Parts: sequence; C-alpha cells; structure tokens
Amino acid sequence: MNILEKDEEWMSRAIELAKLGSSHTLPNPMVGCVIVLDNQVISEGYHEKFGEAHAEVNALAKIPEYSIDQLRKATAYINLEPCNCFGKTPPCVDLLISRNVGRVVCAMKDPNPKVFGLGFTRLREAGIEVVVGVLEEDALELNRKFIALQHSNFTRPYITLKWAQSSDGYIDPEVKAKKNRGSYPITSSQTQKAVHKLRADNTAILVGRRTVDVDNPSLSVRFTEGNNPTRIIVDPRLELDYSSLKMNSEKGETWVLCNDEQHRETSNSKEEEVVGIKILPWLNLATENWLKKLRNAGVHSILVEGGTFTLQKFLDSDCYDDIEIFISDKELGGGLMAPELPDTVSGQFKETHVGEDKMKLYIRKC
Repeated sequence: MNILEKDEEWMSRAIELAKLGSSHTLPNPMVGCVIVLDNQVISEGYHEKFGEAHAEVNALAKIPEYSIDQLRKATAYINLEPCNCFGKTPPCVDLLISRNVGRVVCAMKDPNPKVFGLGFTRLREAGIEVVVGVLEEDALELNRKFIALQHSNFTRPYITLKWAQSSDGYIDPEVKAKKNRGSYPITSSQTQKAVHKLRADNTAILVGRRTVDVDNPSLSVRFTEGNNPTRIIVDPRLELDYSSLKMNSEKGETWVLCNDEQHRETSNSKEEEVVGIKILPWLNLATENWLKKLRNAGVHSILVEGGTFTLQKFLDSDCYDDIEIFISDKELGGGLMAPELPDTVSGQFKETHVGEDKMKLYIRKC
C-alpha cells in the first residue's frame, strides 16, 4: 500500500468519526481526527457538540503520555483545515504546534473566511508537513450545510426536501384524506429510522397545515438518537386546533407561520393557549424573506417533510439544496401524486437503498 492509499484509509476513518457529530454540531462543521504513529492509530476524536472542544483537542487529550519527540513522527488526519483563530474554543493549530505533531493531512480548506488556508500557513511556518485534498469530494459532501452557511449571499437556512412515494409515483392513496385519518406508511421501518436521523440532523422540520390536519404527527426523533428539531407549521390562517396536537407532548418548540393580517385578527389568547407554541406572522413576506428571518432566529437547516403542496412551493420557489426521495416497491394505483421535479434536477440523483426501499439523493452544488 503506497502513502496515498494509507492517507485515504485514515482519512476515511476521520470522516466516519466526523459523522458521529451530525446531530449536534451545526452551525459548526462535522470534524473527525485520527492520529497515527508507525502505521497504528494511537488516538481518535471528533467534534461532539457546537461550542465544545474540536476534534483535534479531543484526540490529543487522550494521549498526554506521548512526548513531543514521539509526536514529531505522527500524522494527524483531519477532514477539515484546523482553525487558526479564537472562537468558542482556542485555535487548534496552536495545539498541533505545541504538541509537535509532525505531519497533518487534511481533506479540504475551511470555507470560513477567517480561516481559509491560514491554518495551513501557520502549520507550515512551524515546520509541520501539510497535505491537503485527500478525499476532498467526500469531505465537501459531508459538510455541505456548513459550507453553504459560510457564503455571504446565502442568507436562508439550508433546506432539504424529503418525501416517500410508491413505485408508481404517489405519496398518499387518497387525494383528499379526512381530518385525523393518520399517516399512511408507504416505506419500510428501516426508512422510518433513516428519516428520523434526517430530522435529528436538522435544526428544524417544516410541514404544511394539511399534513398536521390529516396526520397529527409527533415530528420527533423517537427512532434514533438526537434532539427533536424545532417544529415549524405553515398555517396561513391559523386554522388548526393547537391544543390537540400530539407534538405538544414531545420535547422542543413548535413555531407557526401565518399571515400578518390573520395574526392581527386573532386574539392574544390563541398564542397562549398551548405552552411552547410560537406564532410568527411572516407569510406575507416573500419566501426568501421569511426564510431569512428563520435563519436570523437560529434556524440553520430545515427538513421539509410535506405534503405535496408545501414541497411543490419550495421547488417552484427554487428554495432547496438537497432532495431525498424514498421509493417503495409498492404500487398504490392512484391517489395524491408526488411533487413534480424541475427539469434541472432530473437525472442528477445518486441512488442507493435503505432496507427494501430505494433512496434517491440530489445535492445542489454551491
């Protein structure tokens, strides 16, 4: 095995570790660190939670017994450029330099303008060998949310559109399902777990009024580990009975987007009748503008779960970054059609399988 193959092997492990922080790091990136000496892993770490220690810190903290002479022969594999400035934690480059790590292999530059190559410069100035670009494409895909959020012209949350459909293109067997009918499962239990992981990996989950009216969903992450996302309901005229929602018994907040005039016409008591419900009268604004308000309120990513009308609104408004479609092998033979994809998206999906179901993923390039 040549040196590049070895570098790719250990970088693959760093990326695997980074994914462990997927539900807790945003708006920070997911980062893993593997420290190798004499072709053996001597320590590993990852960024576990926003505001807490970075991957390099966690990895090096596990090996205090290694001297600077020993670590001079070691290599640190990190999927993102080490930070060179103070944020919520001290610069990681200072730690790598002080511990005398001899070689640093990274997958990509940090897109944060405060870093963007300056971490590599500091390391090289300290005499540390630096290699950049190992498994770069994998690293870019992993941290695509973080990368998008760094762009000055990207002012809304990162948006993932998700739905499940039958093999013949329907998301529900009924076009006009009755109130409180309950959800109709199309895909497998494995897909359900995957969807709950998607929820945990996003700051918020958004659904339309009709979905709440029919399904009365919990919108929780009960089939995986992680925190419940903030629940956002689009209810322009405040027509739902918020006192009867299943999600009221779940941890986390519920925000309701409505029209400004409807909000003014509704008594203050409606806002206060259920603890945890926040009414946001922003729907009179253009889609991009109310999404910007959500971003400013701390919503960095949104998983849009539907239904068809709501999903189509995002598609038609060109407000999306990822599209994830779970396709069952079942045929419904009729019902509510799945959203219609733009021509620019068709043919650009990656396909894989989740249990019995097919999963199609589209990632928009920044």
